[in-house]
Amino acid sequence: MKVVDSEKINCIPGAVSPRNRMREYVVRTIGIVGISVISVFVDYGYKHSEAGFWLCLLVSVIRTALIWNGSMVIIQYAIDRFSMFKETLKLVVFQVCSLSVLVVIVETGEIYAVENYLGVPLDYSSKMALFIGSLIITFMISSLYASASFFIEWKENLLRTQALEQANLEARYDTLRNQVNPHFLFNSLNTLLMLVNDNPVASRYVESISEIMRYMLQSRDKEAVRLGDELKIAHDYVFIQKSRFGEKLKVDFDVDEKYYNYLIPPLAIQMLLENALKHNVVSKEDPLYVNVSISDNKYIVVENTIKTKIDLEPSTGVGLENIKNRYLHLTGKDILISRDNGKFIVMLPLFENSL
Repeated sequence: MKVVDSEKINCIPGAVSPRNRMREYVVRTIGIVGISVISVFVDYGYKHSEAGFWLCLLVSVIRTALIWNGSMVIIQYAIDRFSMFKETLKLVVFQVCSLSVLVVIVETGEIYAVENYLGVPLDYSSKMALFIGSLIITFMISSLYASASFFIEWKENLLRTQALEQANLEARYDTLRNQVNPHFLFNSLNTLLMLVNDNPVASRYVESISEIMRYMLQSRDKEAVRLGDELKIAHDYVFIQKSRFGEKLKVDFDVDEKYYNYLIPPLAIQMLLENALKHNVVSKEDPLYVNVSISDNKYIVVENTIKTKIDLEPSTGVGLENIKNRYLHLTGKDILISRDNGKFIVMLPLFENSL
């Protein structure tokens, strides 16, 4: 499966640039070597060993590298598993317990190596000094990494909030700029509906337009709506477009009613349908197929066949970026966008009222 425009659409929060990754690698290497050398001259077992400096240094480097790299793995897993702002206590408890277990395992191995390979017997106090010293160093290093991760996530959340506020301001400005008196508009639609009352197709067309506009007015100040309500409006939108394109547009909705109470941002599905119509050929020779379904019980999936218009003007990507920013703000999750077997696929995470 090929990811589409990964740099602009599927940017991973907290992703590390190659330059920063190299810098961190250099710092880590220097830190491991530095702590290992100091340990050789400070730790009781190394100081009194007759095995030689280089063998002592080897044992010290292995110990330090295991603790440092293991700590990084634990910290990264904890950050991915628990929300730093919503599950802070769980995050801290998990890190403290996991890091302590790691230190105990590694130090047990070091004690074994010191006694059996370096030939230095260790008493109880010396062993405890090794455990306590390693725990202190481990928590100091992990605190630095955790603080850096906290700052990065805090900065990203701040940028997301600012981007969403900007998008909301622009949307409100557009609404005000294009605003029409709702009462006049709906009265006009009702009048039109009476005029075409003897034409079922025309009546349904007017009713669909009225429902969509009413839904837009009702949901414009909401951050999330029921999936069932969103799908109803999507059906009305498809009816309007099929009145224009006929059999050249084929849209299938395959969503079980048990998912109707899940939430998504308003007009997200309609926006994806609009994108499919905007960017692809819709003709008798090349019909546009769109399918709306559920995947893994947690995503609403909108996929369409790809037949890009030849004279298509450059896309700004505002629609997808708008949906992406709203999801990051509401759930911290990203939408999934891909191309696969001639289809353009967008997967929107479903969420519940608890959020």
